[in-house]
Amino acid sequence: MQISSIRRGILIIFFISFSYCSKDTSVVSLENNARIDEWFAIDKAQHFMYSTFVALGSQYALVNKLQMKEETALPISSLLSFSAGLLKEINDKKGRNGFFSKKDMIANSFGIFFAGIFIAFYPP
Repeated sequence: MQISSIRRGILIIFFISFSYCSKDTSVVSLENNARIDEWFAIDKAQHFMYSTFVALGSQYALVNKLQMKEETALPISSLLSFSAGLLKEINDKKGRNGFFSKKDMIANSFGIFFAGIFIAFYPP
């Protein structure tokens, strides 16, 4: 296993995900209400954990069921997890009084990053 290529893949996915999440959304104005998107909320922990589990689960399936190499499967599993989080936020925006939370996407990115670190340094 080439650790340097895995680390490089993790960093690329991590920085790409943050390029979509650069603007602060601490308060999102809706018609008559002000919706506050707090950093320290159960929602952020859920996004972190779900993204971690999707990345780890898809990595497991790719490596153990489809016989891919770890370094080949890592960018794919990271992209699958990021895509799931992105689609969830797009769906949230379409809902009534919904909005796209960039803070949720940051929490997703940290979950993917954590999964990548776990995969890269977990002994075989």
